[in-house]
Amino acid sequence: MRSILVSIMALFLAIFLLLLGNSLLSTLLVLRGVAEGFSGKFLGILTSVYFLGAFVATLLASKMIKRMGHIRCFTFCTALLGCCTLVYTLFISPYAWLIIRFVTGFGVFAMYTVVESWLNGQTQDTYRSRVFSIYTLINLVAVAASQQLLLIDSVTSSTLFIIASLLVTAAVMPISWTRLQQPHMAVDMPSMSVIKVFDAAPVAVTGCLVSGLIMGPFWGLTPLFVSELGYSDKELAAFISLSILGGAMIQYPVGRWSDRMDRRRVILGTFILGSLLAFSMVLCAKYYSIEHGLITTLSALFCGLVLAIYPISVVHLVERIHKDHLVAGSSSLLMIYGLGSFIGPTIAGYFLEYMGASALPAYYLIVLGAFSLVLIMQLIRSRIVEKPEDHESHYVAMVRTSQNVLPMHPESEEILDAPQERRSEQHDRQEVNH
Repeated sequence: MRSILVSIMALFLAIFLLLLGNSLLSTLLVLRGVAEGFSGKFLGILTSVYFLGAFVATLLASKMIKRMGHIRCFTFCTALLGCCTLVYTLFISPYAWLIIRFVTGFGVFAMYTVVESWLNGQTQDTYRSRVFSIYTLINLVAVAASQQLLLIDSVTSSTLFIIASLLVTAAVMPISWTRLQQPHMAVDMPSMSVIKVFDAAPVAVTGCLVSGLIMGPFWGLTPLFVSELGYSDKELAAFISLSILGGAMIQYPVGRWSDRMDRRRVILGTFILGSLLAFSMVLCAKYYSIEHGLITTLSALFCGLVLAIYPISVVHLVERIHKDHLVAGSSSLLMIYGLGSFIGPTIAGYFLEYMGASALPAYYLIVLGAFSLVLIMQLIRSRIVEKPEDHESHYVAMVRTSQNVLPMHPESEEILDAPQERRSEQHDRQEVNH
């Protein structure tokens, strides 16, 4: 295991630097937009455009890698992202920012695809689960740590934009330095449409859609929500960092809960508990806005519950489809999540524009409350079905970046092999046994 970690350390370092710079930029843009007088509605649209670029990247990144190779594709996207980060300060214009933000989302998720497909090619099946866990941990730590960089200088200066650009650009150095062999991208995997995924696991589709509708605005509009509550820059950085780290800490108990009972009921439970926490946040934001510690605690609990919805939904789908369809089915769920992330910030931005600081948790409350009723109807119409033993899975915390992270999922088995080849091998072994 140690030799494997040493060999892929360059990839881990690259993704850490990328997330450190990009997460700083995401928060910085909201705060700078507020300082420039941009409306909450526009900032919501800005976040939606970012996820639109990310969605386009999931469609085109693999073709780019096949054409350019992993290192050159990563270098190209790094240069693109580094330039975009600096251009924000040159053109303080809503229209310019929309274009730049779209390109930023495309570049970031293309870089995710490069690193994750490379990790898949370097990770043996025996260690896939541990590498996946380390990768998830690096993601959460980088996002939380990036918020502390906000304390270096004022958001109205160019310093933080330069720092974000430096961090993103530095991500190319470990990739360029590594001696790791570039993996092949050609993998013959069966397709699985969203309609088929919905037929197999409608609750999983609902869960991923709600996760996107909530987490899209959370990543993009939380700085605006916190600043309207009167938080200082130091308190704002602590709020976001503690929300993410606190959310990460409760992933394990939520995961254990989902492993012990029907996951559909667990997803419903997270919706209901999330609704209660969102309602509490609305009351605190409206009547107890000076209780910053209480609001931060509620946010950490809320973040932990919502962060768990996506991985629970993926595992629920895994239990109801053949292993050969894991990546195809999970990719469809990722597309559903991306759709929610695209729509959510725009709607939440309108809420913030007309309702003030309490609008963001009020939006969470409406979404979770409405879809709780949808889930209840789905559970009433369906019966609890025993899980086949060969499809039984366990909860694994995971991040939503590109579809290339899905083969690292512990349930993927030998997902890098062509499924037809695996089925032939299994058939041959059965004939030998007979």
